[in-house]
Amino acid sequence: MAIQKEELNLSDRKVCLFLAEMEEGTLLKVGEDNCKKSSPSMYVFQPVLALAALELGTLKDPHGYFPWDKTKFPYIRWQKEQNLKSSLESSTVWYFQKIWTDTGTTKLRTWLSSVGLPTSVPFEPSRSFWMDGGYSWTAEEFYLFLWKLFNGELEVRKKNLNSVLEGLERNPGEIKNPTGIHRLDGHFGNYSGFYSDSATGYAQGRSVSWYWFFWKDPKRSYLFLSRIESESETLSPLEAAKFGMEYLREKGFWEKYFSSSN
Repeated sequence: MAIQKEELNLSDRKVCLFLAEMEEGTLLKVGEDNCKKSSPSMYVFQPVLALAALELGTLKDPHGYFPWDKTKFPYIRWQKEQNLKSSLESSTVWYFQKIWTDTGTTKLRTWLSSVGLPTSVPFEPSRSFWMDGGYSWTAEEFYLFLWKLFNGELEVRKKNLNSVLEGLERNPGEIKNPTGIHRLDGHFGNYSGFYSDSATGYAQGRSVSWYWFFWKDPKRSYLFLSRIESESETLSPLEAAKFGMEYLREKGFWEKYFSSSN
């Protein structure tokens, strides 16, 4: 199947989009050069960190709760005890900070290497390195990781993968982040499973927004990734999601694959 490619010139915005039909391959690639440039990983690294900790045995009970130590955070949803599911739904950084500290740099680097992701994890255990720009990956690297993960090509235990996916399960068009539950506009067709995550933040002198979803219906499944970054504007928390969905609609992909049962 031929890949539809496009380069976008949007002043200071650097856009990368991928869409794949898992049974056929990549359908769409937008901003090929931008997709090969590294960006801070932000919240979307946290499910990867959780899967690593489960696989390495440093997170033993994903359903067990870590107590909140009464530290004040900018989001009320972070100010309570957390388990893996609740932390993935509200992107609770302190929960992942704890499992990162318990896992350690050496083990995490080895695991990241085994799944084809960059290994440039710092040694300072106090840092939320994925949020402050201390860990970057290209959109293409992250997309290929998600592809292999959902295609069953990574040697991870199904129980551990399901523990992570439990916290990423959404209704189509639904985004959960530290400020609550948000809805994207649009008509959504039939599905049998939908998993998604998003992140927006500022690091290394730029604003970065990520969004991805995995959509499964009875016959086919799709993977979509959107990443936008800018050095001159502060991107909204839903920027990559809204831009990506609008692009799919504008180019006819949404109507063809998602808005009706195909």
